[in-house]
Amino acid sequence: MQTYGVASLLFSIVSMFFIYIDSQRIAQFVFAASLISFSWSILLSFIEIRLSTKAIEIELSDMEGLEDPTVMEYLKKKFERD
Repeated sequence: MQTYGVASLLFSIVSMFFIYIDSQRIAQFVFAASLISFSWSILLSFIEIRLSTKAIEIELSDMEGLEDPTVMEYLKKKFERD
């Protein structure tokens, strides 16, 4: 994800360079690559957030029936048994 974000920024800089040297057609293609790279980065970020949320839900799912209100006590009991 971060790789595509960085690539997007680099493509934007290269696009600005081509605008500066008055190569509009090349600048348009490079900027299009920048937009595609940025879109891919955002999509991957969204997928990673969804996976992280699901992982946290799975990790915390066994704590739902917890009678003890403190998480630290639960963790102590859990690791003492193992």
